[in-house]
Amino acid sequence: MQGTGEPEEYPLLSGTVTPHSVTVGPDGYLWVTTHDRALVQVHPTSLANQLRVTNDVRQLSAGIIPDPYPNRSDGRKVVWFASPAHEQDYDPVIEYDIVNHKRLNEFKLADDARAQTITWLLLNTGTVATPVWAYWIMFAEPVHTLVGYCDPEDESSTPGTYPFPDARQNPAFDTWLWSVAVTAPKDAKSLEECVYWATGQVSTTGNFERKTNSLYRYAPAKDDQPKPISLPGGSGQKPVHVVASPNGDAVWIGAENPNQICRYDTALRSWTQRDISGGGTPRQMMLGTDGNLWVACSNGISRFRTDKSMTELPGPALPNGGDAMGLCLDKHGNKWVWYTNPTNMSIGKYPIPDDPESAFGKTRFVSQLVTETAPGQCTGMPGVVQYVSAGLPIPGVPLTCRVVSGGGTTFGDGTTETLLTTDALGRAALPALRAGRAEGRVVLKVGHGDSEPPTTISLRVRPEPGKGAEANES
Repeated sequence: MQGTGEPEEYPLLSGTVTPHSVTVGPDGYLWVTTHDRALVQVHPTSLANQLRVTNDVRQLSAGIIPDPYPNRSDGRKVVWFASPAHEQDYDPVIEYDIVNHKRLNEFKLADDARAQTITWLLLNTGTVATPVWAYWIMFAEPVHTLVGYCDPEDESSTPGTYPFPDARQNPAFDTWLWSVAVTAPKDAKSLEECVYWATGQVSTTGNFERKTNSLYRYAPAKDDQPKPISLPGGSGQKPVHVVASPNGDAVWIGAENPNQICRYDTALRSWTQRDISGGGTPRQMMLGTDGNLWVACSNGISRFRTDKSMTELPGPALPNGGDAMGLCLDKHGNKWVWYTNPTNMSIGKYPIPDDPESAFGKTRFVSQLVTETAPGQCTGMPGVVQYVSAGLPIPGVPLTCRVVSGGGTTFGDGTTETLLTTDALGRAALPALRAGRAEGRVVLKVGHGDSEPPTTISLRVRPEPGKGAEANES
């Protein structure tokens, strides 16, 4: 069922902090980054129920995502966020414990480095017969002009980097990187086999003056350096956020001067561009569960078809004016999305308008890693699922995963229900299990709220594991 009604907003901490981005954390709460030395936890069904979290939080916090592997065996619940440098300690990407309110890890770059947006990716680094799934956090860093990634398993907390060429040698790289997206071939086993798409802007700020607006494509396994792609609006058009189709066939950017949404066909190497109604400037973008492109703008929220038509779809205005900055999908199903309004210092929910041409998606089974376990044993990651809408995998979908039977089997933190969120290719890792003492069949159900029949995966608990895996959809 699609959302009905009008958008609703509620002040963030009584309108005393300026929000940036928002996500649904693995604890089920909304988590909002701000410009005011705080993360804010918001109850999704009682917006007045808010908590200011300041411990280990710097002045500025920006892009935020839930941990790609929730409810680890140690029971931690984690979010990752970017912390742009601004008269503060320089900690660009932070792993944060949202239960104990403390920083678990920080991935530092150079002293003057910063990051705004982050994304993440799961890859099977093993084989089809013996899959080994791992994940990374990706970011774009503008001061030193590089695309980077964080490996959560790296105890040194040192980001890997793909530096751009020296702008003094080639002015095409004299740019201020802002946003990054990633696509991957179906059989990719490493980050080097992926394709990175980054937006770079002209900057007139002090020591950080840059002269080039461009989209950049970089495939480390094939390219000796990133490839600049000219924007359809000319050299004066400024790109902001970038979203890549998980299928690899298209890339969308929001751009200013003129204010447009631009679709790049990766096969034809051609652009389609559409003006934004009312002349709004675009901010963050995302793919929705309705299969459309959602755009937070200075004058509200816009939606566009993802195909070559790039048709803009109608929707209600924001209730109190202002603007939209951050966007994320809700955990309860296909009824609304969440957004931040920095002008009004508020958090809002925006209904998904009725649209008979939009087809909501379904969670499907991708890979099962554990088929049997022994009583009392911890399993590790039992499998991977993917959310797909109209043939398009959708990133950022909060999926509810439940243990519905299993003789005392729970997730690593002792619960039987948790949230996981899909990556850049629409995939999500199932949480580790702790088998109960009773033998029998354990059933997991995974789905997007109450909007779809869940996908069912099962395994067996018995003292001497053998064969007999079961995985199906109901």
